[in-house]
Amino acid sequence: MPTPIDNPTEDEPPALPFKTGGRLARNQEYLIFYFFTISSWGLEIAAACLGSLYGAQSHYFIATVASFLATYAMAFLQTLWMAATAPRNTIADRISFLNLVCRFQRLCAPTALIGMITWAVAYRFRGKASSQAYWIIFLVVWIFSIVVCIMNVYNNISWESDLLYQLAPDQPQGKFWLAALGIRDICRSKHPLPKDADMELEHSADKRA
Repeated sequence: MPTPIDNPTEDEPPALPFKTGGRLARNQEYLIFYFFTISSWGLEIAAACLGSLYGAQSHYFIATVASFLATYAMAFLQTLWMAATAPRNTIADRISFLNLVCRFQRLCAPTALIGMITWAVAYRFRGKASSQAYWIIFLVVWIFSIVVCIMNVYNNISWESDLLYQLAPDQPQGKFWLAALGIRDICRSKHPLPKDADMELEHSADKRA
């Protein structure tokens, strides 16, 4: 059973209290996100290989790891900005926000896994390495990504999932731990959404009245 949430029908304002202008189409926004995400994974693997072959002081490694960090930051900030400005006034808004924060896991979990493997191997053979910067960089990437994953699961995925169970118990939800790993959306329905899926949540003012 999910943990009961106090005042579940109160509207929750976006994290940033101002409008950001028009949004890109969904497919355009997804295309940008996955371009940066897949590029960052490829560059992270390439940086791990080049750093092992040529050392952390080589131009090949510096250029590749800098490109990896840049693309990773772009995908991260894009998703963070959308989550911070996303409305959460209807059931549909809540589902969209939940699927959006699940996207953090899709970005950070594979990045953390690659960083952990690279760090573990590099640290094991650190005596033969020309510089400690190689395994320290991947250690920082691993720690940062895994911390973001844990905080996102605790503060966003768990909260929004429990809230949807209270507000819309008939709304089908996917496997929680698959969503926590970023493997699939937590609210992927196997049948059409009910007609009242877009119903407005009751405002706290109306509730008090």
